[in-house]
Amino acid sequence: MDGQPSGLPGGLSTQAVKALPSPATAEALWEGEGACVAAPPEALYPAGMSEDVAGRPPEVPAQGSAVLSELESLGSQAAYEEFLAAASALEPHLLEECGADIVLAYHNVVRGVEAVLGRGAVLMGRLPDVNAVDLSRMPLLVQGLAFAALQVERERHASQFGALFEQAQRWRRKLRKAAEALAEAELLTAADIDEVRLSARRGTLEDGLALIALLLRNEEKTSGRSPLTGSDVREAEGAFGQLRMLLAPQGDGSEGSSTAALRKAIEMRDRFWTLLIQRHDVLWRCGAWLFGQNVDDTVLPLPSRHAVIPRPRLEAPRRGGPGAVEAPRRNSEPSVPAPARAASPGHDSSRHLRDLQNEMERKVRFFVRMGVLPHHR
Repeated sequence: MDGQPSGLPGGLSTQAVKALPSPATAEALWEGEGACVAAPPEALYPAGMSEDVAGRPPEVPAQGSAVLSELESLGSQAAYEEFLAAASALEPHLLEECGADIVLAYHNVVRGVEAVLGRGAVLMGRLPDVNAVDLSRMPLLVQGLAFAALQVERERHASQFGALFEQAQRWRRKLRKAAEALAEAELLTAADIDEVRLSARRGTLEDGLALIALLLRNEEKTSGRSPLTGSDVREAEGAFGQLRMLLAPQGDGSEGSSTAALRKAIEMRDRFWTLLIQRHDVLWRCGAWLFGQNVDDTVLPLPSRHAVIPRPRLEAPRRGGPGAVEAPRRNSEPSVPAPARAASPGHDSSRHLRDLQNEMERKVRFFVRMGVLPHHR
């Protein structure tokens, strides 16, 4: 578990790369039920509980235990300790919830590091604000992340609310799938469809209670058409009610040691994930400078898992708003690839247009700083 491969950038060997699952296999595991290391809700700390699926409970998994086995083989305590100081130094407000299949993330990182540093290692070292050594060690960072995720799983099973939380996780997945099916069938109001589509990153407790409320207020309209019956929804409501009581602050301000240890493990896992996101962003920018519009075929994005429900209504994007600024930027900067790092809920969404604009401006600033584009200001 502590062995670190060597040879390629970041200490990787060809044998280690060949031992990885194929992209198709990794994708299948990622999409499979119970295969993700973590789902994409809000962070557990300082209030609320996030969904960690570093495998399924022992009674569920054949596939889940296989993923855990892969994580145990991938995780490295030595790599964890090497990046512990850098991860601990991150500001708390910068932390992002780990919502990725770490095995697939490792595969993508290895491929991106080999492509970028294999083609322009010397050139990358001369770019401002680019540390080629840090980029080459990104695969080891993912190994440290895998070790941190394993600590979360161990602490979660050891905690007193582990069984209840796992039950809530299962209900949340059923509730979300039912809500997504009803949204796709246009059996919900426009506001409820937007809520289902845009709220996938909420915490387990918050998302579960919100989905229960949504299904209950649409119970009459969806009766006989929903995958979950009214009694199912009320049973889920009872499970989430117990979880909310368990997570409520105690009168004396005390907290069980097992709960505190789990919170700390999740925070550290998210610190490693945030550090990986930051360094992968630099890797992606370097890849964009080298490969242009083909960057996403070479520097693969970090995988994430969140529901995307297409809007059933088609609306023309507003002119004169944020979207109006985006078109001339694209025409004047053909070398900047369109961001394809996250699934798009639909081009008719003004929120999506704002995200595109912000991402585009961020990339343009990078190219201006690199000297690829002239400074117009």
